[in-house]
Amino acid sequence: MAIPVEMELAIQLLILGVLLWLVYTRPREGDVEDAAEEPDYVGRFKELGADALLEVIEKRKATVEEVVLEDLPLDEIKQQNADIIKKFEEFDELAQEFKDDNEKTRTTTTGLSKALSVGIGERGNWGESCFDDILRMSQLVEEVNYLHDKPLTNSSNSKSRPDFTVMLADGSAIAIDSKALLGPLITLYDQAMVIPGETERNAAFKAIADNIWSAIMDKPDGIIHREYPKRLEEHFGVAGPSFTVIFIPGDHILSMAYKNDKGRRTHGRKDVPLQEAAFLNGVLLATPTMAMALLTMIRGQWASYKIDEDTQNIQDLAVELYERHVKFGNRLASIGTGLKAATKSYDEAVTAYQGPYSIRKTGENMVDAGIKEKAANIELPEPSDSSGWQNPPDVKELDSISAEEE
Repeated sequence: MAIPVEMELAIQLLILGVLLWLVYTRPREGDVEDAAEEPDYVGRFKELGADALLEVIEKRKATVEEVVLEDLPLDEIKQQNADIIKKFEEFDELAQEFKDDNEKTRTTTTGLSKALSVGIGERGNWGESCFDDILRMSQLVEEVNYLHDKPLTNSSNSKSRPDFTVMLADGSAIAIDSKALLGPLITLYDQAMVIPGETERNAAFKAIADNIWSAIMDKPDGIIHREYPKRLEEHFGVAGPSFTVIFIPGDHILSMAYKNDKGRRTHGRKDVPLQEAAFLNGVLLATPTMAMALLTMIRGQWASYKIDEDTQNIQDLAVELYERHVKFGNRLASIGTGLKAATKSYDEAVTAYQGPYSIRKTGENMVDAGIKEKAANIELPEPSDSSGWQNPPDVKELDSISAEEE
């Protein structure tokens, strides 16, 4: 039975390994006498020489390559390698995108940290910028649908100045405060998020709710004591919504405050949820999502008002046109009445001219007396009454006035 090539190669390599082991484990010069009786394996190994060993290895290498390559799916391996390289390229692109996104996030976080580390003025500017972006997305127009940082000079407190005054279609307005709670809330939220214990962390979130309630109710700078709805009514002369919108640029912050709030005492009630308690005191707490929904509703109101306004203008034009029709008809009727009266007078004059005792009869008598020749033979006129006059085709025929007979 033939021995496989792989097996034969393995046996030869084993023999080579044994020879190497004998070389390195042979006794040293001090043990020559003991080793004299052993076969000269070292000499045998040297006889093989490096060239003989390399020749055997090269022959077996060619045989192994032929056997291996015969059954190896090279095309598939090449395609798989190409796919792997492509995937690595895609991975590199994703890694770069992830790196860019991280850089943007880092820049945004750095900006936010700077905004919160400075004074209330800079924090307020950041809050106003956030709300101004929402206003633009809602497609409301500045100086038309809303005013930015305008004092209410026509109110009893001329220094009253909401961050934003959003106009409603009925002429009233809503005040928006975008910076009253911005800095403290985000700072408290960041501090709460690094607390490891859940109980302590929830207590920190409750502190956020307490901070919101204090900002609403504290005297004299509490939001309810600014009386924005009253000032707006005095300024614009129209009563609007009875609440002030407080913008908080973070749904997650308000959500955690609501979740951990224990309720408030207000208007004779106990344990009123923070959101309801704030609204009972004339304050609507609005996150970006809520603010966008509110402004979208106001934009829809303006659109409906515009449609109603256009419809009213059309109705006004129709009424004006109808009134002008009536006025013109009355004038035309007056002219017709005058024409009828004039025609009647004309027919009466013709009758009087042609009657038995008329001017024409006298003229005929004067002709008989020879006056006509002395007057250059001028003929007497023969006027007719209105019975032969033609009316316009679309006008009803009027009864003619008959001439008076003798």
